[in-house]
Amino acid sequence: MFCPVSILWGQDRIQQYAGTAMPYPVVKDSSGFFQDSMVPFYINHLGRHGARFPTSGKALNRVKEILELARRENRLTSGGVTLLSTIQNLSETFDGQWGKLSVVGEEEQRGIARRMIERYPQLFSDSVKVQAIATYVPRCIHSMDAFLACMVEFNSSLHIQRNEGKQYNDILRFFDLNQSYVDYKENGDWRPIYETFVRRKISPASVMENFFLESGQETDKEAEEFVMALFSIAAILPDTGTPINLDGLFTIGEWDNYWQTQNLRQYMSKSSSPVGRMLPVAIAWPLLSEFIHSADEVIKGKSDTRANFRFAHAETVIPFVALMGIEGTDVKVVVPDSVSKYWKDYEIAPMAANVQWIFYHDKAREIWVKFLLNEKEMTLPVSTSRFPYYRWETVCMYLKKRVEMAKKVLESFSDNCK
Repeated sequence: MFCPVSILWGQDRIQQYAGTAMPYPVVKDSSGFFQDSMVPFYINHLGRHGARFPTSGKALNRVKEILELARRENRLTSGGVTLLSTIQNLSETFDGQWGKLSVVGEEEQRGIARRMIERYPQLFSDSVKVQAIATYVPRCIHSMDAFLACMVEFNSSLHIQRNEGKQYNDILRFFDLNQSYVDYKENGDWRPIYETFVRRKISPASVMENFFLESGQETDKEAEEFVMALFSIAAILPDTGTPINLDGLFTIGEWDNYWQTQNLRQYMSKSSSPVGRMLPVAIAWPLLSEFIHSADEVIKGKSDTRANFRFAHAETVIPFVALMGIEGTDVKVVVPDSVSKYWKDYEIAPMAANVQWIFYHDKAREIWVKFLLNEKEMTLPVSTSRFPYYRWETVCMYLKKRVEMAKKVLESFSDNCK
């Protein structure tokens, strides 16, 4: 039961079904970064924290609670007994680690930093200045420090300015600050749609019968909670570095259905779903405005910073890329069953997700910028004769319009609350 299903279907495919819990994907050869005469001079970067332990013991406790009750009633199969032992072991292993960055997460951040240095060594030579900030959450701070430690190993003379704290909430945790959005996330019109979708996609009976001798003893709600919690535990395990693997508890179809439910939840609560009327996206405007400002400061010679690094959360990255309009991240899909065809959370915000704006001078000293999402070159809905590069002047105008659009969206929600 506990043998890795990845042997049958491929580890990459199973990890994709973990959605935003998916470890950062392996980055292939980056030789394409060296095929032209553009000279990089500045990097603007946003990163999600790396792979982590579960943020709490809630899912483990719920599964354990239902299994222990069944054990007292002698209703567990041999698989149920094994699962209970595994869950108890995980609870003990993760105790005191809740939400912390794992060794896997550290390596993800170091890998991103290392590849950045390999691609743009001229940016990180001598005693150049780089700036880094993180939210007050420890896993973000730890991610920042792992990232910077790799850079220091490359060049110990780098002049690094780093800081963290709640003073950056306005640009890195904007999802906590807008009351209209907080209300939407907790009780918005998306929730009934999501709950109905879960009931259609998740059939607890086929999973429950693997662990319980008598089916139907748990209420429908308890069975759904058990299966969803078990899925969430299995999905996060690769992030923790533990050798325990629960992939094989589910068929590939069950994994796919679970992922679709979580993908829909991420889309409707954090991105451009029509039901949200762009509210979840519009809240990211302070960060987009700050990105534009920091780039302009360097371009105008008011700052000698070579790179700005920011470390935050999936709730930061998902609306940010949608507000930018990066390649399909702001797609609008009405039918819940179609969302997974056009919008995939693991492509946008796996663990250690990152957005990079790389600025260049060409031979004529004109300024160009390239956009990377998770180290892949991305398009913007702006014309260019030299993809993957865009003229900064053109892009800047487009991005400022997006900021103004976002402000108007938020104003409309404020007006509705009056």
